[in-house]
Amino acid sequence: MEKKIIVVPSHLIFDQTLNFINTFKNLREEREYVFDFKNLNRIDPFSLLCLSSEMAIFKKNNTNSKFSAKNFEHRTYEAHMGFFKSFGLNFGKTPGEANNNDNYIPITLYSVQEILEESRELMIPPGEFLTNKAEEISKVLTRNSNNELKEVLTYSIREIFRNIVEHSHTDTFGFCAQYLPSKNKVVFAVLDRGIGIKKSLTDNPKLNLNSDKEAISKSLEPGVSGKIYAGQKRKPKGEWANSGYGLYMTSNICKKGGLFFIASNTSGLLLGKDSSKEFEFNLTGTGLSLTINTNSIDKLNDMLKELRDIVPRKVKIKASKSSMNKS
Repeated sequence: MEKKIIVVPSHLIFDQTLNFINTFKNLREEREYVFDFKNLNRIDPFSLLCLSSEMAIFKKNNTNSKFSAKNFEHRTYEAHMGFFKSFGLNFGKTPGEANNNDNYIPITLYSVQEILEESRELMIPPGEFLTNKAEEISKVLTRNSNNELKEVLTYSIREIFRNIVEHSHTDTFGFCAQYLPSKNKVVFAVLDRGIGIKKSLTDNPKLNLNSDKEAISKSLEPGVSGKIYAGQKRKPKGEWANSGYGLYMTSNICKKGGLFFIASNTSGLLLGKDSSKEFEFNLTGTGLSLTINTNSIDKLNDMLKELRDIVPRKVKIKASKSSMNKS
């Protein structure tokens, strides 16, 4: 066995990141692996989560090998966001250590068990706990410039978190957010290492899904859920009564003024206003990235009104916040 130097690409954005991960995750066992960050110039929040997680898994799967990194000292942004310590390199902040500010939310890891335990101690449903975090993230994403959009995003992100806690069967999940003033963009990313979208929808007998690609497409339709479906004799109440609209709402918001990326197990999809791109890879779990152009926020009001006409009355946006707090 020899020393293997793995050169990190200059740009790690969506498919570049997934392609890079595939170059090292199935390497044969070597005496030592060295990740060289000399070329890295740009990385998005989704890649911060996904790459650090994959590197940690790679280390875990090669316990007899030595791991190290070089030429990383200049990457202060990644260090502050908790990227390096996420996979075991003693450099920068620990995930969640850096305080949030108006421009970013660093990599934060949540334990599903701790969420459930804290909710019980506070005598509130888990959804209410997750709503508070969703509100915090939405303030960054909207720059507090549009209360209506902030309310919609709070609902949508809360639904994404809620789906992870209820359906993913994962122990932990991570997320982060970033405001990029020079690009007039805000980005939110989340990653869990659970069972994936296809398997999470198997409780719905109305769905016959043959692939991860088909499951992703179906999950973006309004009202699709593994918990709620037509003809159901006993529909869930309270916490899960309004399932099935989070991904639909969020994907439409992003497409109108940015990008929406979703990946689950073997498939991925990147959606823009007039474009779509599919990916094939091997990523255990589910990842999401929401990108919104802040210059387009004012133009989203008409679109939000259209969404209200599609979403049932019980999940009307103006009522969503109060219903969540009462669930």
